[in-house]
Amino acid sequence: MGGVISPLLANIYLNILDTLWKKERIQEEYGARLIRYADDFVVLCRGNTERVRQGIERVLAHLGLSLNEQKTKMVDARAESFNFLGFTVKLKRSPRTGGVYSLVTPSRKAVQKVKTEIKRLTQEAYLIVPLQQVIKNLNSVARGWQNYFRYRNCSRQLWNVKYYLEGRVRRHLMRKRRKSGWGYNIYTSDYLYKLGLYKMTTSAPWKTTANAFG
Repeated sequence: MGGVISPLLANIYLNILDTLWKKERIQEEYGARLIRYADDFVVLCRGNTERVRQGIERVLAHLGLSLNEQKTKMVDARAESFNFLGFTVKLKRSPRTGGVYSLVTPSRKAVQKVKTEIKRLTQEAYLIVPLQQVIKNLNSVARGWQNYFRYRNCSRQLWNVKYYLEGRVRRHLMRKRRKSGWGYNIYTSDYLYKLGLYKMTTSAPWKTTANAFG
């Protein structure tokens, strides 16, 4: 189901799975919670994992679909993490309370992907592009990434991307002046933001409302 219409088709097809999950009271009977976005989904189980998986496979087979074996795996969340929608999720024990909580962070792949795009937009080929356009392009990428990933335990990754963004802009400015180095002593953070660079935050709002990973 490739192409731009795929999420719509996925929701139409897999709405049957959502409906059966509620009708058969899978969450209540087996302690299995289904979380789905288009054709990506994760099932949080307290047990009966193989039985739940077989049930999903039967429903998908009835729809003429099948699980992607390369992407599908069963994980003991108490011992290892898993990725979903660009986030890495793992269970951690609080040293303060001793309770277990879900640690949700932007995945390494998500961080590397945005860094790769920032680097692309500040390569030497962009030296001929007006600086304000370069800044505008970078702002669009940084703002979009932050708006999506500013959630739960993301402070370290936000700081990481922000620091990288500032460094790449400094490097770009140095190249425009035909100078070597990274320009940390020449172009301060305040100077970069006076140019109009988007100032990424390094903290996340904690919401009390229910969420997919809570």
